[in-house]
Amino acid sequence: AALLHDIGCLGVEDYLVMKTTPLTPEEFEIVKAHTVKGAAILRPITMLQDLVPGVELHHESLDGMGYPYGLKGDQIPLIARIVSVADSFDAMTTPRPYQAAMNADYVLDILSRLSDTRYDSNVVIALTELVSTGALEIRNVRTPVSFRMRKPVPELV
Repeated sequence: AALLHDIGCLGVEDYLVMKTTPLTPEEFEIVKAHTVKGAAILRPITMLQDLVPGVELHHESLDGMGYPYGLKGDQIPLIARIVSVADSFDAMTTPRPYQAAMNADYVLDILSRLSDTRYDSNVVIALTELVSTGALEIRNVRTPVSFRMRKPVPELV
């Protein structure tokens, strides 16, 4: 589910996926649809049925302020809560066109502070344990990619 969580971005215009400036409220609404689009892509594939909740619901928030459905707490399946934490950790520790990679300890602190509001505290604790024991190695080696060109973006390499 984590590997496929953003597959719905295939249904979002390239200019929005690659945009380096803030999205307008209208653009953000379009981008938010990637969760539902991703679920629609996977749902017909019988072997991937167990992954659909992780793809469709990974932007839900424990406090009900997430999307696409505004689910709260235990309404959000565990797989989606795990993908949410992993996705956020990856997004903050990886260089992006719009921000530099952040230090893993700093990101874990952010996730911890948002536990039980945005993120499942047990999932954040598990991730923290993986990082602190070295079981999960953090390497900021992924080069930002232009989806349109399918090659590294020169100014970011």
